[in-house]
Parts: sequence; C-alpha cells; structure tokens
Amino acid sequence: MKNVLKRVSNTFFPALICFGFITSMAAVLFLPSSHSEAYAKSSISTHSTTEKATTYITSFKVVSGKWVGKFDYIQWYFGKDADREFQKDCKCSKDMDHAPDGYWIRNVNPKIRTFPISSSAQYILQTRNPYSIKWNEKVTKGQFLTFLKERNKDHTIPFHIEVKNGVITKITEQYIP
Repeated sequence: MKNVLKRVSNTFFPALICFGFITSMAAVLFLPSSHSEAYAKSSISTHSTTEKATTYITSFKVVSGKWVGKFDYIQWYFGKDADREFQKDCKCSKDMDHAPDGYWIRNVNPKIRTFPISSSAQYILQTRNPYSIKWNEKVTKGQFLTFLKERNKDHTIPFHIEVKNGVITKITEQYIP
C-alpha cells in the first residue's frame, strides 16, 4: 500500500504543481490587473455628480468666449429652521423669538466660487415682473441677464444652483417675501 501511495504521489504531485503554475500564470496573463486597461475601465466610476447650493450671484459674464458665473454660497433657512438659526445669530431682545418674514440667511464663508455656465443651462425665475409673481417661470438666458442687471444690483437675491461635473446646469431664483 505504501508503494502504491508513493507511485501515485510521484505521478500526480508534479502534475498538480504544473497545473497550479499554469492556472496562476493564466490568472496573471488574462485577468485584469491594476495596470491593465480592463481594470482601469471597470474601476473608474462613470456616475456624474450633481451639487446643489444656495448662493448669491456676484458676477455673470463672458470670459474667453464662454459664460462664467461667480457665486457666494449662503445658508438659506425657512420656517422653524429659520427661527432656530435666527435665535443662534440674533443678539436681540427676548421679544424677537422668530425669524423676520419666516426665513433666515446666513453668509459666513467669504469664498467666491467660479463655474462655467452650460450652454443648455435652465434659468427659472419667480419675480421677473416685480409687480406679480409667476412661480417657476422658465426664461431664456437673455431674460435672465436682464433680470440680473435690473434686480440683482446688490447681489441680494438668493439663487439655487445645480452644478453637474463642475458646470452650472440650472439656476433658480429663491422668492423672498
């Protein structure tokens, strides 16, 4: 019995080692490694990222043939959130226990962010006509620029922006009562 086991192991053991070597080499040669194109394609995320922020628009102009905007991010609070944040910031008397007009804006970060504007960006206004509100009115870029020149001279109208992969794709005016 001992001789049979010895013969079997002498015959099959080198074959098993050879088989293991061949399969290991096949894995190295044919499976994606961190240096292969297949690995690079499979490990890179192709999902786009969209950031939403509330801002003041400090500049909106053509630079090197493309529209570019400068944006000052702010914090916009409404309702009970506005009341809570107002109480944190207000150094006023106890009589003032809620945010005036139901909203509160905080602007603590002085950083101005610059983004290119997509040629297919959407522009949405609430108060294009200062005497009547038209909720979520889609306007052209020209109408939006006119609105900015006439109404946003002091950069006091908040806007909600959507930035997709570093490019502005949507700008919506925030109505202020």
